[in-house]
Amino acid sequence: MIEIPHIVAHRGASIEAPENTIAAFRVAGARKAKWIECDVTLSADNQCVLIHDDTLERTTNGTGPIHMQPLSVLRELDAGSWFSDIYKGERIPTLSDTLETLFFMDMGANLEIKPSGCDPVRLCQEVAKELGRAKKLPILLSSFDDIAVAEIRRLLPEMPCGWLLETLPDNWHGGYTRLGASALHIDHKALDPEKAAEIVAANVPLVCYTVNDPARAKELFGWGVTSIITDDPAKMIAAIPRHPNPQGRNK
Repeated sequence: MIEIPHIVAHRGASIEAPENTIAAFRVAGARKAKWIECDVTLSADNQCVLIHDDTLERTTNGTGPIHMQPLSVLRELDAGSWFSDIYKGERIPTLSDTLETLFFMDMGANLEIKPSGCDPVRLCQEVAKELGRAKKLPILLSSFDDIAVAEIRRLLPEMPCGWLLETLPDNWHGGYTRLGASALHIDHKALDPEKAAEIVAANVPLVCYTVNDPARAKELFGWGVTSIITDDPAKMIAAIPRHPNPQGRNK
């Protein structure tokens, strides 16, 4: 398992720049984040693009499902004006754009595989191809989609993949083992000290999303959490420049 930084920038520095854009990743790097988290899905012509929602309305000037539009159409959309006029004309990046940018910024990424209406197996195949062509940088894959977790582990057995959860099922360890996951990613609101202790005792790296309060982050680290994903990396890194519990850093 690769070492995950204790602070990861959620969709880039998404409190300061439009999420899942190159601008947000550059701001995150300027704020001293070592990694970003981002969402990857497929266009209608099976190109890997970065966007969170299933549809275009919230974060672009487009409409309708992402997976129904070819890359040529997606690349013409404005993915920045919704956030601020400063970012007018910011584009939906491809995975290739993103990996190239992160490589030259000496950053890593948690890539969330997000089917968003497309075939999860095809999405995993295209992500694997892109990663195979890209310059090498630290990557942790993750997904809520069980099919995607199992498929990406089959395609890229050497690359760690986290299992994303909103709540912790009673039989979580069985599911985690069956999928061949390498980390557990969970909504911090679903955790308590007992659940966290159970995960940490199983030597499972524990990543929590989306944490924007430094006091809460410190509490989670005290429970043995490996890493937190935050919209505000500048504030979080200023408050917690290093992992306060080095024993909690799973590798």
